[in-house]
Amino acid sequence: MARPPDVPGPKGAKTSRKRSAALVSYESTVAGYTAAGADETVQRVVTALARVTKRLDVFYRKQLAELGLQRGDWAVLQELAIETDDGCSSPSRLADVTGVSPSTMTHRLDLLAKRGLVERTVDADNRTRSKVRLTKSGRELFRRVVVEADVVESQVLNPLQAVEQAQLADLLERLLIGFAHAPE
Repeated sequence: MARPPDVPGPKGAKTSRKRSAALVSYESTVAGYTAAGADETVQRVVTALARVTKRLDVFYRKQLAELGLQRGDWAVLQELAIETDDGCSSPSRLADVTGVSPSTMTHRLDLLAKRGLVERTVDADNRTRSKVRLTKSGRELFRRVVVEADVVESQVLNPLQAVEQAQLADLLERLLIGFAHAPE
């Protein structure tokens, strides 16, 4: 595999030794998969995506831990903030969407309610069910997490010019569309 040229950093500096070590590790991994019979281009893409995802995952875990949140808590906040039409959902739907048992969701919602991030009310249409929605504090926390993450995510994309970032987004979106047509 040909070594890509040095990529200027945010202020035009050449890549650091740490970056070079990461690149050497990446190339070695791709070479190992290729030697085992995998397609080089596919492995370059998949290995790069995996490493970017891993680096971002480390940041997200640290960010949530600093806020006293677990990934499951974030999944609930995210679902309520983005995925619901009226900003409200049922505990059973939240359990389904986040992949946990109803009892685990009940415990999680208890903790989030205790922190003032969500509130539960009786469903007016069916008094045996409850509805969950973000509180003002929950929405503010959601926004804060998103804005802080956006700074780091932007830094990850910083080596690419704006037009390249848009091209990458377009290409990745095409991959996602392809998933809709691929067997599980």
